[in-house]
Amino acid sequence: MKINVLIFSILLIGCNQVDPNKSIIPKTTEFPAGKETSQEKTVINLNNEIVKLLKDKNYQKLSAYIHPEKGIRFSMYSFVSDDDKNFSKSEFEKYIDSDEKFTFGHKDGSGAIYIVSIKDYLKDWVFKKDFSKSKINYENFEGKGNSLNNIKEKYPNSVTVENYLVGTVEYSYMDWNSLILVFEKIDNQYYLVSINNDQWTV
Repeated sequence: MKINVLIFSILLIGCNQVDPNKSIIPKTTEFPAGKETSQEKTVINLNNEIVKLLKDKNYQKLSAYIHPEKGIRFSMYSFVSDDDKNFSKSEFEKYIDSDEKFTFGHKDGSGAIYIVSIKDYLKDWVFKKDFSKSKINYENFEGKGNSLNNIKEKYPNSVTVENYLVGTVEYSYMDWNSLILVFEKIDNQYYLVSINNDQWTV
């Protein structure tokens, strides 16, 4: 009996000893999703919420996503100009239900000046197609034409989501369209600083 107890004690002590040179975490252990994955999910969820608001024409609620300091800029294409129309959050809320018209830029090809109200710009230009059915590209631009995309240059601290709609065979896929939402972070909260559209330009 004493011999059995002694053997058991030795085995118990041996099991409790840990080799300091070996990791106690198995190599196959998967760590929880990291910061980048969490950020991606957060921003894509925001993108989906905003796309839904645009589709539903719920523009009043859209103002809650606007950057409180920089406001929101509307660029008709992927090239961002300092002349592009920019509204503060309060200005957006003031004019969104009015018929007051603003100059948003020039249409590619014709060069025609595009002068409309904010709500008509959102309805007819920003959401010109159903982007709720688009492919989502996080921090990547799939739509590429012959115009310069300087979004990352203008917003170096931004996170972007491209809602991309592929073109059709009929037009040799040149009739693709993108809705690009640009976000910047303040105090762990992402806000919309720019809405860009993109398409093939001449």
